[in-house]
Amino acid sequence: MSEQPNASRVPDFHKSAFWIYGVTAMVMREPLAIVLRHAATAGWADQGVQMEAARSLIVWLLLSRQFTVAGIYFDHVYVQSDSAARFPQRSYPVDFMLGVVALLVSVGASTIVGVSGPLFDVLVGLTLLWDLLWLAFAKALGHSTARFIAPAAIFNLGVLAVFLAVREFFGPLAGYGALVLCGSIQMARLFANYNRLYAGPAQKS
Repeated sequence: MSEQPNASRVPDFHKSAFWIYGVTAMVMREPLAIVLRHAATAGWADQGVQMEAARSLIVWLLLSRQFTVAGIYFDHVYVQSDSAARFPQRSYPVDFMLGVVALLVSVGASTIVGVSGPLFDVLVGLTLLWDLLWLAFAKALGHSTARFIAPAAIFNLGVLAVFLAVREFFGPLAGYGALVLCGSIQMARLFANYNRLYAGPAQKS
């Protein structure tokens, strides 16, 4: 995300903050209930509880990343006054539909944090690969937004590679720990990117 918006403008997606809080709380209600109920009976030292807690944290990080990325992306590509000039080839329906499906995959992962088996890992992997699919659509359709999507797609591919390698050599719980670490680094990068893109005296849009 290298484009530079009007630094003095407060982005419109700030208006959605409390709505996003509500959606996140509803999605996280089920995994939190699973973790806390299991911890109340088995204790936090139980490996199953630790796995569920790590999975819940991963889902929260995925949701946080998706909402933050979507807010910045749609503000840049569709809301800003000069967005049409900077991104002449774009498609709101394509971007919206792909974003919704990515969110639904993360929501699906939130419903199975307590289920054994590989499905949770598959859904997380699909979420991390989704930006590559989005990038492929953008390039295939000749969208100007491809350069805006590419950095996150490459980063997510690296995160997936780290997760798979750590899980293979050190086990699932260590793999989840690597995902939490990478997700935290990614959020820190997004915060820094946000501060750079929107630095300056705040004014109403």
